[in-house]
Amino acid sequence: MSESALDPQQFVFLDHESLGLPTAHARSLQLFRDIVVLPSLRALDREIEESVRSGEPGSVFYESHLADLFQTTVESYVLAVQSMWERGLRSLLISRERRLNGGSEMDKLQNASWSTESTAPIRYTRPTKADSLQCHFQRLLTVPMIAFDSYNDLDLLQHLGNAIRHGDGRSAKRVHELAPTLWFGWLAPGTVIQAGLFNISVPHDAPKHPSFDNVTVQKIVLEQMIQSVTDFWDDLECMRCNSFRSKDEVVVQHLQSYLEERRGRYDKRLWTVE
Repeated sequence: MSESALDPQQFVFLDHESLGLPTAHARSLQLFRDIVVLPSLRALDREIEESVRSGEPGSVFYESHLADLFQTTVESYVLAVQSMWERGLRSLLISRERRLNGGSEMDKLQNASWSTESTAPIRYTRPTKADSLQCHFQRLLTVPMIAFDSYNDLDLLQHLGNAIRHGDGRSAKRVHELAPTLWFGWLAPGTVIQAGLFNISVPHDAPKHPSFDNVTVQKIVLEQMIQSVTDFWDDLECMRCNSFRSKDEVVVQHLQSYLEERRGRYDKRLWTVE
C-alpha cells in the first residue's frame, strides 16, 4: 500500500473528457492476461510436468531449458505490461496537456522518465519542477501518484521493466530495495548464519546488491503487476465517472460496484513484498 490513502470519490475533474476511457486500458490488460499470458504459461508448466514424469535420459537438461524459457517468458510479459501501462499513462497526460494548456509543456512531457534521479519518495505536495511523469501527473491531475494504493507496485513495475531491459544498474538496485525477496538465497553483507556447529558469514565488504542475473520473477508477481495496473485504471475511471455533473442509474450502479470491489482489494492481492 502507498503512504497516503486516496478516496477516488473525493476528486472531480472539470475536464473529465481528457481522461479518455480508463476502462479500455483495464480491459485490454485483462484480455492480455486471460488470452495470452496464462494459457501460454500453463502450456509451459504442462511441458515441464510431462518431462519430469517421462524419466527419460537427459530429461533433466530439457527441464532446465524449459525452466529458463518459463522465466524468460514471464519477464517478457512483465515488459509488455510495463509498456502498455506507460504508453497509456503518457497518452492520458498528453491529452490533458493539450486540452488544459494547449500543449505548452509537450516536449518536456514526451521526454519525461518515470521518476527523478533521486529514489526518495515524492511528497504529497505540488512539485516545483515537472521533470518526471509523476510530477506531470500531479501537475495535470492535481493528485500525486503516490496517493494511489497501487503506487508501490507501479513503481516496482517501472524499475523491474527497466532492469529486465538493461540488466545491472540503477533500476536493478532499486528493484532489490523494493523487493529483495525476488532473489532467493541472497544474504546481505555482514549476515551470519549458524549451520550446525559452524557459522556462515558474509563479508562486510560484499556487494550491497545482488546481480540482476540471479533474479527470479515468478508468475504470481506478473499477475499482481497486471492487477495493480488494472486497479489504477479502475480508480481513474471512478474519478472520471464521479466528475459527471449528472449521473444516470447505470453510472451510479457502476460506482457502487466499484466501491464494493475496492474495499476487498488488499485482501485479494496475489503477491506482497515480505
